[in-house]
Amino acid sequence: MRERTSAGRPREFDDTEVLRKITGLFWKSGFEGVSLSQIMSATGLQKASLYAAFGDKRAMYLKALQQYHSDTVTGAARALKDETVPPIERLRAFLSAPLTAAEHDRSGCFLCNASADQADLNPETRTLVRTSFETLAKAIEVPLRALTPDLNATALENRAQLLLGLYSGYRIMVRSGVDVARLFPGIAAALQIAQADA
Repeated sequence: MRERTSAGRPREFDDTEVLRKITGLFWKSGFEGVSLSQIMSATGLQKASLYAAFGDKRAMYLKALQQYHSDTVTGAARALKDETVPPIERLRAFLSAPLTAAEHDRSGCFLCNASADQADLNPETRTLVRTSFETLAKAIEVPLRALTPDLNATALENRAQLLLGLYSGYRIMVRSGVDVARLFPGIAAALQIAQADA
């Protein structure tokens, strides 16, 4: 999309597409592992254009996390709430995603990576990470509630956190090159716990 800059000249790039390229860099290499020159190379933009559109490197990182939330976290939450799919299959697909993705990409999850990389160092990152995790936890409760309608609110929340913890742990573990075949049984065990009577 062509947009007007502050000087009235048209901006010859799509902000969303450029931000997705920036997101990919931070996703794979973390905040400290990405230089401005790498961002310039990946986007084809100069420093002035990047700063005018997105702010400094920290602002780019935060915008990338926001973009990841919009693109990926909300998509996962939507799938967990999809009532056209049996609830147990929604949960199985969610928990299996880190392992199936690792067959072609071991970058893990930008949200989980950011939690380990920057959440304890930067309060704005911490807030964004917590918001995304809360979105996923609430979405996990939807199929859990369908499977175990008699669970009280506290038990439901606890089970959602258990499944979210497994998902997040798997996202981080695959980055180490672990044999994913050894992790699939953990999903079956977790789903048994998820369906157990209170």
